[in-house]
Amino acid sequence: MDYSLNKRKMTIGVNKGKDMFVANPVCQKQRISFERLCERMAEDTTVGEADIAAVFFKLRKVLSQFCSQGYIVDAGPMGTFRPTFTSKAVEKEEDFKPSENITKTQILFTPTPEFRQLKNVEFFRVEKQEKKKAKPKPSGSGSEEGEENP
Repeated sequence: MDYSLNKRKMTIGVNKGKDMFVANPVCQKQRISFERLCERMAEDTTVGEADIAAVFFKLRKVLSQFCSQGYIVDAGPMGTFRPTFTSKAVEKEEDFKPSENITKTQILFTPTPEFRQLKNVEFFRVEKQEKKKAKPKPSGSGSEEGEENP
């Protein structure tokens, strides 16, 4: 795994106020596509890529159904999935309307300690990566219909 060393002023602990160097992971490599994931999982098995993809799509559908009903789903060696949402506050109980006050429903994933822990990692120091800045749009050029944006 690539890392870079960055100078930081410590804000807590025995080194508070001191400039120290801290390693940060550099994860700007190309993403692994869903197709590549399925291909890799199918290697050395009797299960085909299409079957693996179908399992992922079915898993997403079933997790959504169970979590929508309020269940916490145990996914074995991977971890658990549980439902959550945010709620707007109201002064009076009778003013609370779920359709208006409950928002941002989500599924939270909590990996098992074994799944969370990366094993057999090799570290390689690289230069500090600068954040990519958005390219400014040329003035007066709107996106034409049929044009694809990168």
